[in-house]
Amino acid sequence: MSQDRRIHSRIRTRLPARLVRGAESVEGVVENVGQGGVFFATETLEVALDDGTDVEVEFEAWRGEQRVQLRLPSTILRAERYFDGTVVVRAFAIRFQEPIDISTYRFE
Repeated sequence: MSQDRRIHSRIRTRLPARLVRGAESVEGVVENVGQGGVFFATETLEVALDDGTDVEVEFEAWRGEQRVQLRLPSTILRAERYFDGTVVVRAFAIRFQEPIDISTYRFE
């Protein structure tokens, strides 16, 4: 049985991104973004980030005609692994600690 637990709609994207926890970070991509969070995937399979871990997620977006760097305090809700058609990836459902107004950004 599958339940969609999302409160906010998501925008599909493939933005280069980084998860940061203290001095550690992991590179990956944001596969979708919504007002309340993102879905982040990385080819780094042995990431030591568990459900409930506080992180910051970093990625760029457009606000008007300016490119801006977002660094959003967030919490990992769940982690999973899946085959993306090319490689196995580790993915994280991440909730922002404060929702953002996605209508003020373009994610491209």
